[in-house]
Amino acid sequence: MRSFLFIVYVFLFSSLYSQTNDYNELLDSAKNMYKKQNGLIQDELDQFDYNNLIELLEHIVDIQPNNIEARYFLGYTYSKLNSRDGRGMMHTNKDLVEKSSTQFEEIIKLAPKYSGEIIVLDPYSKISSEWGSLAMSYWYRNQKDSAYWAFNQGKKRGGFSDFVLELNKKFLDACSPNAILISSGDNFTFALWYLQILNNYRKDVSVIDVSLLNTTWFPTYLSKNNLVGFDIPNSILDTIEYITWSDSIVSINNFSWTVKPSLYDTYLIRGDRLLLSMLKQNQFQRDFYFTIAFAEESRLSLKNFINKKIIIDQLTTQKVKELSYTQYKSTMESVLSLSKFINVNSTDEIWLYDIFRYELFGKIYDYISKNDKQKAKELLLILDTYGHENKIPYKNEEGKKYAETLREIL
Repeated sequence: MRSFLFIVYVFLFSSLYSQTNDYNELLDSAKNMYKKQNGLIQDELDQFDYNNLIELLEHIVDIQPNNIEARYFLGYTYSKLNSRDGRGMMHTNKDLVEKSSTQFEEIIKLAPKYSGEIIVLDPYSKISSEWGSLAMSYWYRNQKDSAYWAFNQGKKRGGFSDFVLELNKKFLDACSPNAILISSGDNFTFALWYLQILNNYRKDVSVIDVSLLNTTWFPTYLSKNNLVGFDIPNSILDTIEYITWSDSIVSINNFSWTVKPSLYDTYLIRGDRLLLSMLKQNQFQRDFYFTIAFAEESRLSLKNFINKKIIIDQLTTQKVKELSYTQYKSTMESVLSLSKFINVNSTDEIWLYDIFRYELFGKIYDYISKNDKQKAKELLLILDTYGHENKIPYKNEEGKKYAETLREIL
């Protein structure tokens, strides 16, 4: 049924393309067609024909070269044609990366602060993602010079911003020697690999993208290069699939916890099984960390065993400990002082910065509730010194209102 509806949709879309001169209407239809993929099952999604979309979006850009939304969706469509998801990342095509990147670069020239509809990443982050994917495809094939070139191209063309790189440096710095850092999100994973591969920064830390564990190539790559180990033989590593799962107690040494299903309350997906396998093999010999803003459903039900260190989260088998006030204050000041690197035109950078500002809001409110206004005022001073909305606007108006409310209370 979905396939039939999709064919009908393409027919109607093609008719509109041939009959209308209203390019806003045409763009809206292209955007809807792009979003249509979200309703497809995996087999249908794999057969989704992005070439039709590319032809139509290229037509709009040819006629309206200043249409930044058309360019944004065209850039994303080139990217999808290149690699539909992480499964195809190792076969990233340089020419399609060039085409995709060019669209986002043109957007930045036309409107440094992109205000159109966002699919996932803003133009700056998407440039990083495109060139980071190409760099890692070269790295995977042991073409190191080409990987260095691709990372440098990403930086040169507007990606891998100073703020994102400096923030990810702090993630690595917060890890103990020889740690395992589980990352989630392009602004973390590609920036971390950029720092390690191009800058030789904290290469002792194994950076594992949680989403890529669902691919077949990435776990095998990790195992063959001794970055991490699994308690599953390499010979069957590629064959691991999702399984039906109910709440189950898992024990590693003297540590036990209940692992819940991660999908539809019924299944444990491939990536989760491999993350669990990695934990079992490691037996807590190396420290485990997670990047911030990590989806709890991807963390193997370990929510109650996390030491939150503001910059990153650390898995613990002992009692969860809170940072002391002195540690908290010092760490928060260190992070918020990165505001000097922020590109205020990047909505993704503002979002990343807001994670820490909202964390600080909560801590300030806690001290107010405890009637410890002195500490609350000291933390508010850090916020206003480095992250005042007059310097760094909030992504949403609610952030500004929350900060103003705290100032009024104090």
